Amino acid sequence: MKKYNLTINGNAYSVVIEDATDNHLTAEVNGVSHTINIESIENLALLALEAKSPDERIPEPARPSKRFSSKSSPAAGEGAITTPIPGQIMSIHVSKGEKVRKGQKLIILEAMKLENIISATSDGTVKDILVKAGEVVNQDQALIIVN
Repeated sequence: MKKYNLTINGNAYSVVIEDATDNHLTAEVNGVSHTINIESIENLALLALEAKSPDERIPEPARPSKRFSSKSSPAAGEGAITTPIPGQIMSIHVSKGEKVRKGQKLIILEAMKLENIISATSDGTVKDILVKAGEVVNQDQALIIVN
């Protein structure tokens, strides 16, 4: 559960996020419960790191996605399984040297209070595990190398 104290156009709001799923969330706004349907999710990243203060930084929307999926990124190296969104590694379900099959669960990543399964993109052997449970990761960060 998260609580936000917001001011919008001079009006104060107390917002408590009570429950969140893939399709909806339940929020209490100034003591009144609301069910909100989620049509899509966009990740926002702060850019302009050279900005002098946090107030000068401009958010840029990331790629919208209704379903998160892992991918193998050539930029991260051959066979690298990367995270589709920033989050925290909750658990790792494979070990170095283990044979895996396409679609097999490798990692559980928590992002935006939701658990996301990061799966193998192809059959192979786990060459290296680059993260640990509890670690916070960035979008497109390499997690596991499968060859």
